[in-house]
Amino acid sequence: MKSTVTKLYDYTQSVLPDECRLWRISDKELQAHLEVLSENHAFEASVDTVQMGDSVACRSESAESRWNRPVMLFYPGRELCAPEIENACVGAKLGQKRTVTMEGAEVVLTVEHILRRSNMPIGDALAKAEGIEGVETLDDYRKWYRQANEPTRALHASYRGAMFLLHEIAEKSEFLLDEEEKRAWLTDRVNRIYDALVDAGFDPKIPKEGFDFLTEEQAKAKMYAESEHFFAEYVAQCYMLEKLTGRTVKDVVNERLPALAAGVGMTVEAVIKQSGEAMIYGKFASESAMEALSEYTKQFLEE
Repeated sequence: MKSTVTKLYDYTQSVLPDECRLWRISDKELQAHLEVLSENHAFEASVDTVQMGDSVACRSESAESRWNRPVMLFYPGRELCAPEIENACVGAKLGQKRTVTMEGAEVVLTVEHILRRSNMPIGDALAKAEGIEGVETLDDYRKWYRQANEPTRALHASYRGAMFLLHEIAEKSEFLLDEEEKRAWLTDRVNRIYDALVDAGFDPKIPKEGFDFLTEEQAKAKMYAESEHFFAEYVAQCYMLEKLTGRTVKDVVNERLPALAAGVGMTVEAVIKQSGEAMIYGKFASESAMEALSEYTKQFLEE
């Protein structure tokens, strides 16, 4: 690779923002999760007085035949039918009658059955209902949830920190960029993205603003100009990868691309032909540089 970093920004002086350092699950966040669980384990039970939100079965009696039915179902407050009849029995107890006039007809409703959906209380029974081995109480569940999720969150936080530093390095370092290499990399990248947009049903020639359609050449030139900063980021990623691990991006591509190709049922050659070298090398440079730099950012995670 001809392009390189000539003066590396001292990223050790950067201060990671909070979103790149926080990973512990707070009590507030855990409580919100428990509330979702209580909704997931909600149940219906019979009650004796109608409230908004209940499911109510009534016997309907009227001189008008269309309102004379052995069972009518109502859901007060849900606005599934006319509110004057839907909410007529709110406050009524089992067996009580309510009279309502509908379209000139007097209708007598007798409450036969009331079901109310209730969330499962947050407590030991809720924790046990999740069926997790070794979890019998709410305290057990809180401990399990943190142990199960915080390691992954810590890893993600270290990666966010690494990404932040890579952006800082790309923005604040000094580069020697080979124009021919830059042009080839960006042209390949733009062509692949352009073709992918067309295949997905989008027309890159349609302007975001105005009414004058672009030619294919103009659309690609615009995409090229908007993508130029990605090449400096790519160079920074390749540089940091080699600096931190002693490996080049080509080493990483040769190691990882066969597994990626096998995972999508393609040959390495077919993946390269479909995606292009710029996209493939950019992907692995970004991922592997973040992996390497995340080892540095782990030390700054909040405890």
